[in-house]
Amino acid sequence: MATRLYLRTTIAQQAGRPVGTATTDEDNGHAGSDRLIARMMSRSVGAHSDVATAFAACVTCDGYDLLRIFLSPALASQTLEVAGQFTLAGGLDGLTELVWPGWSEALEQVYLRAYVYLWRPGVGKVCALFGATTAVSGISDPDPQIAPPYWGQWQVINLPALTTDVEVRLRDRVVAEVWMERTEATTGTATFAYNGDDVLADGEGYGAETSPASYLEYSGNLVLAGEVSMNSANILVGARDLQVDGANVGALDGGVSVTYEPTHVEHTVDQRMGVQRVDRVAERMTISANLKEATLENLRIAWGQPTYALSTAGAKTTLNLGGDGAVTEHTLVLTGKAPGADRTRTITCHKAVAIETSAHSYAKDNATVYPVTFVLVEDPSRGAGFKYMTIEDDDGQFNFA
Repeated sequence: MATRLYLRTTIAQQAGRPVGTATTDEDNGHAGSDRLIARMMSRSVGAHSDVATAFAACVTCDGYDLLRIFLSPALASQTLEVAGQFTLAGGLDGLTELVWPGWSEALEQVYLRAYVYLWRPGVGKVCALFGATTAVSGISDPDPQIAPPYWGQWQVINLPALTTDVEVRLRDRVVAEVWMERTEATTGTATFAYNGDDVLADGEGYGAETSPASYLEYSGNLVLAGEVSMNSANILVGARDLQVDGANVGALDGGVSVTYEPTHVEHTVDQRMGVQRVDRVAERMTISANLKEATLENLRIAWGQPTYALSTAGAKTTLNLGGDGAVTEHTLVLTGKAPGADRTRTITCHKAVAIETSAHSYAKDNATVYPVTFVLVEDPSRGAGFKYMTIEDDDGQFNFA
């Protein structure tokens, strides 16, 4: 089912919203400073609005003008799959000097141009949302152009389909830049009419369109952040498998706990009542589990001993402890069920050290377990934001090793 978002005149209130073009096209700036103020897209149609652009005379023209920037509502986490396609549609009037009183002559070779991309708060442009991204900056359709008669022409731009899957994060947004291009050497004015179905005061229509409210449409289901319904398949219940340095530790008791503890500093000043800024100054991540298979290898891991502390001679296995100040770093891999059907979640911890007191008991009415807590250590070989762990959800049904 296609998703249609109408172009609105309402100014977007999103913090850090786009304030300029993301294409490599050169903007002549004829649409005024308002062209850089992001407007909203919505499922509902608003009132009529338009943008008039005055062209200066030129000998040879291939002029571009950014008309408006439109920002979609916040999106839910989802995947825009390969072959998905965006379409932009709107009304365009082109007029030149008066020929007879009350009549105007058509300005030919003027048509809409679109550039659509994924935008992320705090990041900006993530990627273009159409194919052929290496060869095309803005997309235009050369067929629908202003031609006699002079009244508005309804123009539809079908952007090239996506050539790869696009992963959308929660609160990402789609940005649609609407441009006008002329390819004829003449002076005149063209008008982009958007945001309503009353685009012509004299009642003239835009071709076959019975309600020509300009819009951006996606060929699939574009899920907005406020429209996510409950999906029981996303409820995770079930045990996990834990591997330490590539070896499965076996049965666990009570599951595995993954804890993230950030530390923030709040800045206040005497002249203001509230918090002025917050800085994150530290973070700590831990993995805790109870190893239920009482092997000496599991005890070695729980007590943070090096690999050489454990030895085997014939049928005898020996664990030696004490007097070694070296710290043993481990790689942890935690696997289990992921949201959805037949999917597996894999958590990879790049560097981990067993810490805290670990005790075990031998009792006739309880199984012996080895409690262990790992603190994650930054991996200096990785960039900021990648130093502790990765969490991946992928196709494939989870099965215990």
